[in-house]
Amino acid sequence: MTTANKTTINGIEITQTVGNVFADDAKMSMRNVDVYYSDKQAIRNVNLDLARNQVTALIGPSGCGKSTFLRCLNRMNDTIDICKVTGSLLLDGDDIYHKDMDPVLLRARVGMVFQKPNPFPKSIYDNVAYGPRIHGLAANKADLDEIVITSLQKAGLFNEVKDCLNSSGTGLSGGQQQRLCIARTIAVSPEVILMDEPASALDPIATAIIEELIDELKERYTIAIVTHSMQQAARISQTTAYFHMGHLIEVGSTDQIFTNPVHKLTENYITGRFG
Repeated sequence: MTTANKTTINGIEITQTVGNVFADDAKMSMRNVDVYYSDKQAIRNVNLDLARNQVTALIGPSGCGKSTFLRCLNRMNDTIDICKVTGSLLLDGDDIYHKDMDPVLLRARVGMVFQKPNPFPKSIYDNVAYGPRIHGLAANKADLDEIVITSLQKAGLFNEVKDCLNSSGTGLSGGQQQRLCIARTIAVSPEVILMDEPASALDPIATAIIEELIDELKERYTIAIVTHSMQQAARISQTTAYFHMGHLIEVGSTDQIFTNPVHKLTENYITGRFG
């Protein structure tokens, strides 16, 4: 399904081209989303679906609103006093900004992995066990052990750390720390995983491992990833959304966006003319 929405950038009217904004099997649905920091509007009338068990890549120049939009999806922007989010943001049909929606419980359902690995100053075991403990997901030590081991296995890290689970998570390499953070996110059984440039601080080998992991994780989770690397977006995503100056300019299958973009702004970015 293709829709064309009129919008204006720097006084110039353009047509916003949205290829598959409305997913047949959407896990999350966002409609008419605006984001303000005090009087400054950072996101303008964004409409986007995240399809189940797919990776959606958000691309665009620095400062275009990718991370701001991503942070709306688990209400991380709630931590910024001057930030206001309007529009409809649904998770399985539930309004995530409804007054009865507990942000803490929402963030268990919609986990987040940040740009720089941020393990807690705790043991590897306790990093992964932290969420299940505070959410009461384990009835006893055996249950907690199983959650920790399974999460580390899903994150592709268990074989590397199984003999040092009581060692500090901060002592791991950068790539291992990021996989530990992914294991920590998985441990509370999320439905959606948000990733904000999860490999930007990693070397090429660690980046390749993270990308392989993302490809495996999509079998169990819905994933949205912000990335500055168009090559990475092309490798790991099924859907790509191009943002420019707070506007969602074009959304479509990743193959279509990278080989036959509809909008000139998208083409200019993809071909390296700016950004």
